[in-house]
Amino acid sequence: MSSQIHVHQGIPQIPFDLFVKKTLNRVLFTDAYGNLVYVGKSHHHSFLSPSHPSRALFDSSGNPLIAIIRNNDGCSEELLFSVEQTLNTSSKMEFDIVLVREDAEAVALTMRGCPYWRSCTIYQDKSIVAQTNLMHKLGFKKLFAWRNEFRVTFFPGFSNYNLIAALLLIFLDGR
Repeated sequence: MSSQIHVHQGIPQIPFDLFVKKTLNRVLFTDAYGNLVYVGKSHHHSFLSPSHPSRALFDSSGNPLIAIIRNNDGCSEELLFSVEQTLNTSSKMEFDIVLVREDAEAVALTMRGCPYWRSCTIYQDKSIVAQTNLMHKLGFKKLFAWRNEFRVTFFPGFSNYNLIAALLLIFLDGR
């Protein structure tokens, strides 16, 4: 029996959590056992687009899963999804996400929250797809909970966990 846990890309029957740790240029996603699941990295001069800053999501073996490129010039490349920021205040951000699918009707998601508190909820229609929460500790040390460590809960009904992790990278970037 292998000791490594892999995220199943099917639709779970119960919510499950990944734990997120944000550092200067990386975002690490681990499971409940501390096994690395995803790594998000910043690339200021990406191999994908040398002129645009980007982020990329990698699996635990370092294989690229999703490249996130900020596109200001209106050029279109082969896209998995597009994100438009619809609200940006000191306490709240909101994004509209459209999954680009040629074989079916477009899927719309909404992402809302406060990056400072690492509080983010991703919705499909009125259903919650995923939600982040700061890690709270019991006792005296709970006053010192760090904002660079938090939890993301994936709820039943939406199976593209790679996409949700990529959207969290965008949310944490704040743009």
